[in-house]
Amino acid sequence: MPYALFGPSPKHFVPEGGFCISAFAIIERDGKVLLLRPRQHQRWEEWAPNWRIYDASSMSSEFSRWRFPSSYVAFGEHPDKTLERIMNGQLGIKNFSTPDGMKLYSFYAPSRRYPGEYHWDYCFLYKVITGEEPVGEEWIDELKYLKPSALKENDFGSAQGGLLEIVSDFIS
Repeated sequence: MPYALFGPSPKHFVPEGGFCISAFAIIERDGKVLLLRPRQHQRWEEWAPNWRIYDASSMSSEFSRWRFPSSYVAFGEHPDKTLERIMNGQLGIKNFSTPDGMKLYSFYAPSRRYPGEYHWDYCFLYKVITGEEPVGEEWIDELKYLKPSALKENDFGSAQGGLLEIVSDFIS
């Protein structure tokens, strides 16, 4: 089972720019992937707790950009459980499978929040198969299937555009 255990930063080399562990649901249909635009709602406290520290301008940007159905992995939570929270809570999808399991991608790049520091991301990506349609709940402004090749990195909030290249590997 993939778990990360890191102690205090100086002892275990957690970068000063932070460390995030997230799970992403990649749901494909006809060469397009499901994306959403969030709407301001308290449920995003569960899925994107980093927004608590964003200023008004950054939040405005988040609500105007695309994102993959995703969430941070809660402390002690297995990424498979995070995926269940995404599918059930964000999208209202109860029946789904992940025939290929998860794929882990690691990124280490300059931090946008802490200039001069580096940030480390662990991203668990799941190719999700479902016959159910996502539900446009009150916390979602828009749900749409889009071709990744038609998108640019800056079309995404929360630095998720960096996943575009990887996501193309998930498309049939």
